[in-house]
Amino acid sequence: MCSEGVGDMSRRTHYGISILLMMFFTVSLAHAAEIYRWTDEKGTVHFTDDVSKIPEQYRDQTKKMEVPIEAVKEPLKETKRIGVSEESTDRVEKYLEDFDAKVETKRQLEKTVLELEEELKVSEDRGKEIEEYERENYIYFIPFRDHQTGKFVPVGSPYYDEKVKLEHRIQSIRSQLESLEEKLSLIQRGL
Repeated sequence: MCSEGVGDMSRRTHYGISILLMMFFTVSLAHAAEIYRWTDEKGTVHFTDDVSKIPEQYRDQTKKMEVPIEAVKEPLKETKRIGVSEESTDRVEKYLEDFDAKVETKRQLEKTVLELEEELKVSEDRGKEIEEYERENYIYFIPFRDHQTGKFVPVGSPYYDEKVKLEHRIQSIRSQLESLEEKLSLIQRGL
């Protein structure tokens, strides 16, 4: 009989502890918010409290976190408590917007520089092709005598007009590149 009393007491104790644990977890879950975390293909970490906002392709890697509700609702009060004013927050946001605008401008300028450098290379290569062709096929260094005037005149090439246009375009591209490089260096100093 004594062993039954100990067994009953042991079962009651386990039963009581089980009920207490269930109540504790129920109370703690009622006072917790569920936050979901996932990382996209660019490496950006995202947080949300709504599963439906998670893209399908990231749902299998989503991590669920339990956060006390007070921790979710308190951030604004905490920032005011440490002395962060709305004015300083606005200044920081403006600074970040300006910074982003400068970075975007820099990217666009770098893209334009790359395009101009490519065009410059193509124009210079075409100019070299024309010169090589003229050297082989038109001996314009040896002048001939014009029958009407009697003066020596260099032999003209059928590519003369294209060559002149290429030379003007090359000069134009080089001046544009110079200007863009100056702008890029100013932006770089400002970052």
